[in-house]
Amino acid sequence: MLSTTPLGEIVGTEREQIVIEAINEFSCKDKDVEFFLKNKAFEFEKRDKSRTYLVYDDEAFLDGDVSIMAYFTLSLKSLEFRDAISKNKIKDIDGFSKEVKGVAIALIGQLGKSENKTKNVSGKDLMELCMHKLYQVHTLIGGRYVLLECREIDKIVDFYQNNNFEFLQVDKSDNYLQMVRKI
Repeated sequence: MLSTTPLGEIVGTEREQIVIEAINEFSCKDKDVEFFLKNKAFEFEKRDKSRTYLVYDDEAFLDGDVSIMAYFTLSLKSLEFRDAISKNKIKDIDGFSKEVKGVAIALIGQLGKSENKTKNVSGKDLMELCMHKLYQVHTLIGGRYVLLECREIDKIVDFYQNNNFEFLQVDKSDNYLQMVRKI
Protein backbone atom coordinates (compact mmCIF):
# COMPACT_ATOMS: atom_id res chain seq x y z
CA MET A 1 0.00 0.00 0.00
CA LEU A 2 1.23 3.50 -0.82
CA SER A 3 1.92 5.86 2.07
CA THR A 4 3.18 9.41 2.39
CA THR A 5 5.50 10.93 4.95
CA PRO A 6 6.06 14.66 5.30
CA LEU A 7 9.72 15.53 4.92
CA GLY A 8 9.33 17.81 7.95
CA GLU A 9 8.80 14.80 10.20
CA ILE A 10 12.17 13.43 9.12
CA VAL A 11 14.32 16.57 9.36
CA GLY A 12 16.52 16.43 12.44
CA THR A 13 15.69 12.81 13.33
CA GLU A 14 17.83 9.68 13.24
CA ARG A 15 16.00 8.71 10.01
CA GLU A 16 17.22 11.81 8.16
CA GLN A 17 20.46 10.26 6.85
CA ILE A 18 18.68 7.12 5.61
CA VAL A 19 16.10 9.26 3.81
CA ILE A 20 18.81 11.50 2.31
CA GLU A 21 20.44 8.37 0.88
CA ALA A 22 17.08 7.27 -0.56
CA ILE A 23 16.56 10.75 -2.03
CA ASN A 24 19.99 10.57 -3.67
CA GLU A 25 18.84 7.35 -5.40
CA PHE A 26 15.71 9.08 -6.74
CA SER A 27 15.82 9.50 -10.51
CA CYS A 28 13.12 11.29 -12.50
CA LYS A 29 12.60 11.98 -16.21
CA ASP A 30 12.03 15.64 -15.34
CA LYS A 31 15.46 16.72 -14.11
CA ASP A 32 14.05 19.94 -12.58
CA VAL A 33 11.75 17.83 -10.38
CA GLU A 34 14.67 15.57 -9.43
CA PHE A 35 16.90 18.59 -8.71
CA PHE A 36 14.31 20.13 -6.41
CA LEU A 37 14.01 17.00 -4.28
CA LYS A 38 17.76 16.48 -4.04
CA ASN A 39 18.85 20.11 -3.62
CA LYS A 40 16.02 22.32 -2.39
CA ALA A 41 13.31 20.32 -0.61
CA PHE A 42 15.04 20.21 2.79
CA GLU A 43 15.82 23.93 2.74
CA PHE A 44 12.29 24.85 1.64
CA GLU A 45 10.95 22.65 4.45
CA LYS A 46 13.19 24.24 7.09
CA ARG A 47 12.21 27.75 5.96
CA ASP A 48 8.46 26.91 5.87
CA LYS A 49 8.30 27.76 2.17
CA SER A 50 6.63 24.47 1.21
CA ARG A 51 5.84 20.97 2.38
CA THR A 52 7.22 17.94 0.59
CA TYR A 53 5.63 14.52 0.93
CA LEU A 54 7.60 11.36 0.15
CA VAL A 55 5.66 8.43 -1.32
CA TYR A 56 6.75 4.89 -0.53
CA ASP A 57 5.41 1.35 -0.24
CA ASP A 58 4.77 0.86 3.47
CA GLU A 59 5.11 -2.96 3.27
CA ALA A 60 8.49 -2.66 1.56
CA PHE A 61 9.47 0.01 4.09
CA LEU A 62 8.77 -2.39 6.96
CA ASP A 63 11.07 -4.90 5.21
CA GLY A 64 13.87 -2.31 5.16
CA ASP A 65 13.38 -0.90 1.64
CA VAL A 66 13.48 2.89 2.11
CA SER A 67 13.07 3.60 -1.62
CA ILE A 68 11.17 6.73 -2.55
CA MET A 69 8.70 5.90 -5.29
CA ALA A 70 7.45 9.45 -5.85
CA TYR A 71 6.97 12.78 -4.13
CA PHE A 72 4.96 15.96 -4.27
CA THR A 73 5.42 19.44 -2.84
CA LEU A 74 2.63 21.76 -1.74
CA SER A 75 2.70 25.44 -0.91
CA LEU A 76 0.74 28.64 -1.29
CA LYS A 77 1.01 31.09 -4.13
CA SER A 78 -0.37 34.48 -4.99
CA LEU A 79 -2.15 33.97 -8.30
CA GLU A 80 -2.39 37.15 -10.36
CA PHE A 81 -5.18 37.06 -12.94
CA ARG A 82 -4.33 38.08 -16.49
CA ASP A 83 -6.71 40.45 -18.29
CA ALA A 84 -8.02 37.67 -20.55
CA ILE A 85 -9.59 35.72 -17.65
CA SER A 86 -13.37 36.02 -17.60
CA LYS A 87 -15.05 37.77 -14.69
CA ASN A 88 -17.13 34.64 -14.07
CA LYS A 89 -13.99 32.49 -13.75
CA ILE A 90 -12.41 35.02 -11.39
CA LYS A 91 -15.53 35.00 -9.22
CA ASP A 92 -15.60 31.20 -9.23
CA ILE A 93 -11.98 30.98 -8.10
CA ASP A 94 -12.26 33.79 -5.54
CA GLY A 95 -15.66 32.78 -4.22
CA PHE A 96 -16.91 36.36 -3.76
CA SER A 97 -15.83 38.96 -6.24
CA LYS A 98 -15.26 39.13 -9.95
CA GLU A 99 -13.23 42.32 -9.51
CA VAL A 100 -10.20 40.94 -7.62
CA LYS A 101 -6.84 41.04 -9.35
CA GLY A 102 -5.49 37.94 -7.62
CA VAL A 103 -6.02 35.32 -4.92
CA ALA A 104 -4.00 33.18 -2.53
CA ILE A 105 -4.18 29.63 -3.81
CA ALA A 106 -2.81 26.18 -2.96
CA LEU A 107 -0.01 25.18 -5.31
CA ILE A 108 1.25 21.80 -6.37
CA GLY A 109 4.83 22.95 -6.81
CA GLN A 110 6.41 19.60 -7.64
CA LEU A 111 5.03 16.22 -8.62
CA GLY A 112 7.32 13.42 -9.71
CA LYS A 113 7.84 9.68 -9.86
CA SER A 114 11.08 7.73 -9.66
CA GLU A 115 12.07 6.25 -13.01
CA ASN A 116 13.16 3.12 -11.15
CA LYS A 117 9.76 2.69 -9.48
CA THR A 118 7.31 3.83 -12.18
CA LYS A 119 5.59 0.45 -12.32
CA ASN A 120 4.92 0.65 -8.58
CA VAL A 121 2.96 3.92 -8.61
CA SER A 122 0.77 5.36 -11.33
CA GLY A 123 0.42 9.05 -12.04
CA LYS A 124 -3.25 8.75 -11.08
CA ASP A 125 -2.29 7.21 -7.71
CA LEU A 126 0.23 9.99 -7.10
CA MET A 127 -2.34 12.67 -7.94
CA GLU A 128 -4.88 11.04 -5.61
CA LEU A 129 -2.36 11.09 -2.73
CA CYS A 130 -1.60 14.74 -3.47
CA MET A 131 -5.26 15.72 -3.69
CA HIS A 132 -5.98 13.89 -0.43
CA LYS A 133 -3.51 16.20 1.33
CA LEU A 134 -5.08 19.20 -0.37
CA TYR A 135 -8.54 18.13 0.82
CA GLN A 136 -7.12 18.06 4.36
CA VAL A 137 -5.76 21.59 3.89
CA HIS A 138 -9.11 22.68 2.47
CA THR A 139 -10.90 21.26 5.51
CA LEU A 140 -8.57 23.12 7.89
CA ILE A 141 -8.27 26.53 6.24
CA GLY A 142 -10.63 26.70 3.26
CA GLY A 143 -9.70 27.57 -0.28
CA ARG A 144 -11.54 26.74 -3.44
CA TYR A 145 -8.96 25.80 -6.07
CA VAL A 146 -5.53 24.29 -6.47
CA LEU A 147 -3.01 25.57 -9.02
CA LEU A 148 -0.16 23.90 -10.82
CA GLU A 149 2.26 25.24 -13.38
CA CYS A 150 3.75 23.15 -16.15
CA ARG A 151 5.54 23.32 -19.44
CA GLU A 152 3.40 23.17 -22.57
CA ILE A 153 4.12 19.52 -23.37
CA ASP A 154 1.12 17.61 -24.74
CA LYS A 155 1.68 14.49 -22.62
CA ILE A 156 1.94 16.52 -19.41
CA VAL A 157 -1.03 18.77 -20.20
CA ASP A 158 -3.12 15.72 -21.14
CA PHE A 159 -2.22 14.04 -17.84
CA TYR A 160 -3.36 17.04 -15.84
CA GLN A 161 -6.52 17.48 -17.90
CA ASN A 162 -7.32 13.79 -17.33
CA ASN A 163 -7.01 14.57 -13.60
CA ASN A 164 -9.60 17.37 -13.76
CA PHE A 165 -7.27 20.35 -14.18
CA GLU A 166 -8.18 23.01 -16.71
CA PHE A 167 -6.03 25.60 -18.42
CA LEU A 168 -6.38 29.05 -16.83
CA GLN A 169 -3.61 31.21 -18.29
CA VAL A 170 0.08 31.47 -19.10
CA ASP A 171 2.24 32.80 -16.27
CA LYS A 172 3.72 36.08 -17.44
CA SER A 173 7.00 35.61 -15.57
CA ASP A 174 8.09 32.18 -16.87
CA ASN A 175 5.57 31.28 -19.62
CA TYR A 176 4.46 28.10 -17.81
CA LEU A 177 0.86 27.06 -18.26
CA GLN A 178 -1.20 27.67 -15.15
CA MET A 179 -3.87 25.02 -14.63
CA VAL A 180 -6.49 24.91 -11.88
CA ARG A 181 -8.78 22.36 -10.31
CA LYS A 182 -11.59 22.89 -7.87
CA ILE A 183 -10.87 21.30 -4.51
